[in-house]
Amino acid sequence: MRRTRKQLYWLLALLASTIVILGSLGRVSLAINANHQPTSYSASKEDSKFVAIDFLELIRGAVQYIQVSNISDEQEIEIGKQTNEQVLSEFSLDNSPQVQRYVSSLGQELVGSSNSRNIPFVFQVVRSDQVNAFAAPGGFVYVTTGLLRAADNRAELASVMGHEIAHINEKHGVKSLKQAVAAQGIANTVGVDSKVLAQLAYQLTVDLPRSRSFEFEADSSGLEILQQAGYPGSAFADFLVKLEGGGGTPQFLRTHPTSANRIDAISETVAEQRAATEKGLNATEYRSNLLAYL
Repeated sequence: MRRTRKQLYWLLALLASTIVILGSLGRVSLAINANHQPTSYSASKEDSKFVAIDFLELIRGAVQYIQVSNISDEQEIEIGKQTNEQVLSEFSLDNSPQVQRYVSSLGQELVGSSNSRNIPFVFQVVRSDQVNAFAAPGGFVYVTTGLLRAADNRAELASVMGHEIAHINEKHGVKSLKQAVAAQGIANTVGVDSKVLAQLAYQLTVDLPRSRSFEFEADSSGLEILQQAGYPGSAFADFLVKLEGGGGTPQFLRTHPTSANRIDAISETVAEQRAATEKGLNATEYRSNLLAYL
């Protein structure tokens, strides 16, 4: 049965009163044990203050636990912030303001031009020679300097970023968290500590490949994001084919569905749209506005 806000307030008040009473009884018991005889007890203002502080600490502790079965957008964002701290403790941000602005501007363009979730997206460039991009829950997207150098133009970069935005839109990070919590048997009736969830989210974001269904869904939704922003869908397929032919599968393609299967599926989807637009295909613009600052 759904409780009204008034009923919840009364329940909290009742809980607070119970804690005060139990706190008082506890002090009486301590007094009896210390003196080996019954002692009268009356709560002072200082005692009441102590109990009130204990109650506040209890409330603060409780809000750090999240019921995994029903993670809200606000809780997802908080998990993402904690995950972001761990990511940035392992990866250094690229120190070029021009590079960060270029990638962030492109990311916000893609989000603003598509039917993306109404949460704050954060786009960051991290220093790594690996050709990679990844996304954490709560709107955090990361692109490596290795990926930026591998791309020939803005449209190719946009195609990978659209894929990562799609992971967030489809809540793949949250769904993976739920699966990981269930698999490890750490869920309980109260919830799971948000720090534990953030640690799991970090491992899922950086270390572990996503499932076959998640990757195909992100490929499809990412193409829609790319095209809604006016970029050619063929840029994604062309970029992946180029990377595959360059002597190694990029990190973000090392997932359960083979890269060949994913490229075939993407190419099939965009076959009839190859000449629709040339937005973002100017290699000179990309070199002068981004690569020159790496």
